[in-house]
Amino acid sequence: MSPARSPLWQWSATDISAAVQRGEIRCTEVVDSIYDRIDAVNPQVNAIVHIDRERARSDAQALDAARQAGQPCGPLAGVPVSIKLNVDVAGEATSNGTPLWSDRIAQTDGEVVANLRRAGAIVIGRTNAPPHSFRWFTENPLHGRTLNPWSADITPGGSSGGAGVAVATGMGPIAHGTDIAGSIRYPAYVNGVVGLRATTGRIPAFQGTAPKRFFGLQSMSAQGVLARRIADARLALQTMAASGASDPLWVDARRDYEDDDTPVSVAWIDEVPGIGVDPTIRQALRDAAQTLEAAGYRIERATAPDFQRGVEIWRAIVMTDCRLGMVAAVDALGDPSLTTPVHNMLACAGEVDLAGYIVAIAARDEMQRQWQALFQRYPLVLMPTSCRLPLQWGADQGTVEQMRELMAVQSPLMAVALCGLPGLHVPTGMAGGLPVGVQLVAPAFREMRLLRAGEILEAANGGLNESRWMDDVP
Repeated sequence: MSPARSPLWQWSATDISAAVQRGEIRCTEVVDSIYDRIDAVNPQVNAIVHIDRERARSDAQALDAARQAGQPCGPLAGVPVSIKLNVDVAGEATSNGTPLWSDRIAQTDGEVVANLRRAGAIVIGRTNAPPHSFRWFTENPLHGRTLNPWSADITPGGSSGGAGVAVATGMGPIAHGTDIAGSIRYPAYVNGVVGLRATTGRIPAFQGTAPKRFFGLQSMSAQGVLARRIADARLALQTMAASGASDPLWVDARRDYEDDDTPVSVAWIDEVPGIGVDPTIRQALRDAAQTLEAAGYRIERATAPDFQRGVEIWRAIVMTDCRLGMVAAVDALGDPSLTTPVHNMLACAGEVDLAGYIVAIAARDEMQRQWQALFQRYPLVLMPTSCRLPLQWGADQGTVEQMRELMAVQSPLMAVALCGLPGLHVPTGMAGGLPVGVQLVAPAFREMRLLRAGEILEAANGGLNESRWMDDVP
């Protein structure tokens, strides 16, 4: 269906911006269409949990007036975007999914939000997340459970689960997300959309409501985007990363390189020793390898740095940070859906003293060098997003040993985050009524290389199976 003949909520971000700047559509029309879609679909999936319609429409009217006055509107002119609950939006609560922070009102926009607004984007709502954004499942005592539009029995992903569902069901072409263990890429996977975790430091992450950041957050957490199209993810990245003066960890790094579009050698990884990869995912990786090879990329089977060792290091650092900063708040909340997985993760990590923490940081450095050695030979890596098909609800509510097994299954997600690398999930189709896809990984700050390869896969597979956002959600 061509954009000109479809409702505006179905348009891509690139089409909306271009049409707004040409004067063919008004920003207010776009906002009204998106809210019509939200009203029709969101009650069934609970992805967007806070809306300020008056502010959004006022912003749209201001953009329309600016365009009519001949002023530049920005590369995201009129594009609706949603923001995750763990990032500051001026005048709204940065609750991060916990009632304990429901009155933590942001005085200013976080810089990633400010960058989006400066580019002409219109914030249309906040997306749901688990408390403290710390599960691969999305539910919390404040806003309840978010449902996967493909099946209510499986997770919508987490912690950017609301973002993934919003994009998959047509409630905006672009959603903001964050990722410290797969929280962008996993929701993208289970909802069948594009998910880009940028390099740590690429997009400013500092939030005035949460100024204290322990080492795990500083070194591993990243901002990013979920979208229906690679082109929209590219546009979002360029604007989200535009500036970051308030964040001491933001890197004003080069985005475009002369060889971004050049086919390179690709490490094809479809085995995870000691864990195994589901045959359906292995087939998706095989098909993706063939597609890239047909486009001129040189595909070779390769061995990745030890994913399970990466999980061990991740646990030693992040769970030690959590003991200092988050566990008391988790226990005070008293929500078993969160206390069970968090305490099981703590048990998996064990007690880490100061010497052990320092050793873990050194081990992270060694793991980063192993990835660098791999990238010297293979500038692009094709690998699983997760080792299993989408998880059933409750998969993180079992025993300590079951949590250990779950983290092993998610090790391709965690190993990338551990080293602060950029990762891109690309949907490649459906299997048994559920989405499947693959993950692409590149050296730090080479997101454009990922996006170019992702575009090739997208073109071969048709992108998002749009039946889930063009039709009613069951």
